Order: sequence, then structure tokens, then C-alpha cells
Amino acid sequence: MNKFRPAKDRIFIYITSLYLVGLIFGLFIFPDQKYTPETGKNFLEVFTTNYWYIFLIWILGFSLTGLLFTSLIIFFRGFLFGALLTLFFPEEIKHLLFLLLLELVLFLPAFLLVCYFSLGLSLRSLTNLFSYQNLNFKIYLNIILITTIIIIIYSIIIVTYQV
Repeated sequence: MNKFRPAKDRIFIYITSLYLVGLIFGLFIFPDQKYTPETGKNFLEVFTTNYWYIFLIWILGFSLTGLLFTSLIIFFRGFLFGALLTLFFPEEIKHLLFLLLLELVLFLPAFLLVCYFSLGLSLRSLTNLFSYQNLNFKIYLNIILITTIIIIIYSIIIVTYQV
């Protein structure tokens, strides 16, 4: 049985490295931004803002172009989160810590899970380009269902906290 070892898995290292590079770019490209509180966020707005990454990455896992576009989305998500952290850093440390904790506990594991399986499926499509590939759609479908539940919980927490 092939065990999942994040430290030795090249896809996982690639995903986390790309996310961290995007995060660092976001931190350094947008310094000294001011946070203006926005009221009236509803659940659907927060959910769609955070879910489109997940669903698009999941869909792109079925194609060869998923290798390129999933990588771009991973970098873009890290970049946006880095830019968001610069908004909260000097003045709103409470919001910064809350978002950081929420990102690390809920969103990032779900995001990395979908990215991992999507890139793995796209890579397998590339290596088996002209041969028949056997794909277990049940596992791939369960991943999007679990991730959807996590994003729903994430969105409910953000809406109730009103960050």
C-alpha cells in the first residue's frame, strides 16, 4: 500500500511551495494598505468567493490544461491571501489572527486536498495520454463533497464573525 507522505510527495511540495511563493508576493507587492470595514456580507457572497477556486480546480483535474491553470490558481489564491494579510497587519491584529487561524484550520487543508488530487489526476492524464486510464470517480467526487462542507462551515464562521 502506497502511503501518503507529504514531506516526500512531489505534488504536495509543489503545491505548498507555489502557495507560499504567492503568499510572499502578496505580502510584499501590497504593503501599507488600509482596511476599511465592509458591512452586510451575506453567506452566498462569502461562499461563492471562496468556493469558485475549489470547484474550478476540481473541474480542471479532468484535463491536461489543469496542470497549468491549477498552478496559476494556487499562486493566485496565495497572492490574494498575502495581500489580505497586509490589510490587517498593523491595526487589526485581532482580525489578522482570526483569519490566519481560520485559513490554516479550515480553508487551506481543503484547498490543498483538492489541489493535490486535481494535479495528480491531470498528471496521470498526461502520463496516460494515449492509453486507457482507470479513474475512481467515487473518490474524486467524495473529495469535492467533503471540501464543499468545509467551505460552507468556513463561510458561516466568516459571516457570523463579520470580518
